[in-house]
Amino acid sequence: MKQEQERDREHSRSIRFVLMAVVIVFIGISYLTSSASHRTLSLTRRAQGGLDSLTSSQNPLAGKTSKAPQKIYIEHADILSYDASLQPGVQKLLGNIVLKHGNATMTCDSAYLNEEAQSFEAFGNVHMVQGDTINMYSRYLFYDGISKVARLRYNVHLANPTTDLYTDSLDYDRIADIAYYFEGGSVSDAKNTLTSDYGQFLPATNDAEFRYNVKLVNERTTMTTEHLFYNTQSQIGRYEGETLIVSDSGQIISQRGIYDVGKDIGILLDRSTVYSGSKALVGDSIYYDGGAKIGEAFGRMELSDTAQKATLFGDYGFFDDKRSYAFSTYRAHAEDYSQKDTLYVAADTLELVSVPIRNRRKLDSLMADTTLGKKPDTLQRFLRGYHHVRIYRRDAQAIADSMSYISTDSILSLYGRPYMWSEARQLSGDTTVFYFRNGKIDYVDVLGGSLVVEHIDSVDYYNQMRGDKLRAYIADSTVRQINVDGNVETILYMKDEKSNDYTGMNRMTSSTMYVTLDSGVVKRSFWTGPVEGKLYPLSMATTSEVNRLKDFVWASDRRPMDKEAVIFGIDSVSKAQQTPMPLSDLRKFSGIKAALSAYQVFDEQARQDSLRTDSLMRTRKPLTKEEYRKQYQFVLRPLASDKPTEQSPIINTSWVSRVFSNKEDQDSSSTSSSTGILVKRN
Repeated sequence: MKQEQERDREHSRSIRFVLMAVVIVFIGISYLTSSASHRTLSLTRRAQGGLDSLTSSQNPLAGKTSKAPQKIYIEHADILSYDASLQPGVQKLLGNIVLKHGNATMTCDSAYLNEEAQSFEAFGNVHMVQGDTINMYSRYLFYDGISKVARLRYNVHLANPTTDLYTDSLDYDRIADIAYYFEGGSVSDAKNTLTSDYGQFLPATNDAEFRYNVKLVNERTTMTTEHLFYNTQSQIGRYEGETLIVSDSGQIISQRGIYDVGKDIGILLDRSTVYSGSKALVGDSIYYDGGAKIGEAFGRMELSDTAQKATLFGDYGFFDDKRSYAFSTYRAHAEDYSQKDTLYVAADTLELVSVPIRNRRKLDSLMADTTLGKKPDTLQRFLRGYHHVRIYRRDAQAIADSMSYISTDSILSLYGRPYMWSEARQLSGDTTVFYFRNGKIDYVDVLGGSLVVEHIDSVDYYNQMRGDKLRAYIADSTVRQINVDGNVETILYMKDEKSNDYTGMNRMTSSTMYVTLDSGVVKRSFWTGPVEGKLYPLSMATTSEVNRLKDFVWASDRRPMDKEAVIFGIDSVSKAQQTPMPLSDLRKFSGIKAALSAYQVFDEQARQDSLRTDSLMRTRKPLTKEEYRKQYQFVLRPLASDKPTEQSPIINTSWVSRVFSNKEDQDSSSTSSSTGILVKRN
């Protein structure tokens, strides 16, 4: 019995000894981890890795459950301290700190590490490296190892091989590889700097998204928008919202589109506008190449030129600003407001071709008007219309199959049996040519099968004149004189001045005929050559064989009476004309091909002229400036230093105003030198 009691006492002493040893060890560990005195600590990742591997080898289920999140490892810290009473579970690190989480490494001056939450805060000279390609710098960093989100604050700088991002508040998601700022920031590459209120950046792909007060700036371009998707490597951006792009080539206002900043090329949508020099191009969608200075518009195109005071419209349009070339088709029409009375022109296709005036430069240097400060025009412009041409101006209207207008000569030509109307008169022929002076119609030539028809009052009477060719002089928007030449046939109704009733119809033939008018009323008619005629009472002039000339047509139903009739056509603006052409149909047009075709003739002519000029220059000595002035003294503007001399004119112009070519005709009548109206001699 005593032996059993002795064994129990020994067993109790052993248990107490073990308990005391455990207490001592616990106190010792607590002392080591909470000592107030700092000790230098150097922990290696291998030691922690060894403990982790030991734990894993002792656990037979390790690796069979879901993968545990990576831990944040301390690779180095000069000082480590822990005070459970202040921050339970948080270690304080000081000096040359290196922390690692996966393929991310963080360095800083000081940090608080929470191993249980797998997060830390870093302070002072924070540097985070992601995958050896992305570097982030800041003054403060909070990192969550579970969500792998880093929040950097104050003087933040993110850099990858091609891009730098600067902000004061940046969040970086390591899982999605996205960095985003929300309190303003900037992103810059080798050539561009982009600022915005909000932005996000994918360093791996160089894709970025920016919102609110977005502005992109480089040496040549400034873009301002509200929402931009941009790749810093390709320099291609997709924008949304009110956008302004200003570059060396011009200016763009757009709501949505894609723009290549490096190449200055844009695909502009949602009714955009491109400004280039004096031109403005508007369209539902536009392809614009700023380097080549070309634009292609689809849907409700408008191309205006403030310098030329003209606007070109159509559902498809193209312009080349370097050559001042423009092209439009499908509901194509133009408005010329360079004069007081606006001119409206429409056709299936309209084309504006501009070419340099040959040999103009040397002449301009001698003829420059220094007193008025005007520079002579160095471009000759051709406006062409193809098929179903319609023209409207208050003083004249016309239709034709095609047309051509030459700016330097101020000549408008209509082809394909054109018709022209002025007041109650209709002129028609194979070709009609308008000659302008000071922006107003001076006279009109009708060539080939010329026919003039004048509707008289409200009755079914028509004065008619027919011949091989015809010229009508116009002053103050009114026909003043009509000259008809070659196989002339006329039908004129006679009116009693007292009773104001028509008394008969006179039908005559002759070689030539001259008619003068006053306020639209025929005042005088004059025939030359063999003249034959017959006077019909009205009662005998009721059939078309008598009161109609050959090929008589009164086409008033085809006359454009207003600008709407020009733009939409005469047939009451059909639904088909109101509906814009689908983009799929517009693809068959190519403005570039049209421009190349239009300029091919002019380029070949310029090449031939250049060859001839080079040949002449090799065989002829150039004139000096003084020799040049002496040779061309009658066509050049005198200089202030030139003394006036009395010399007879080199060309006798006294015959210009006369319409007759033989002496017998001149004996019976003459022509006013100012208007060409026939006047009787005393």
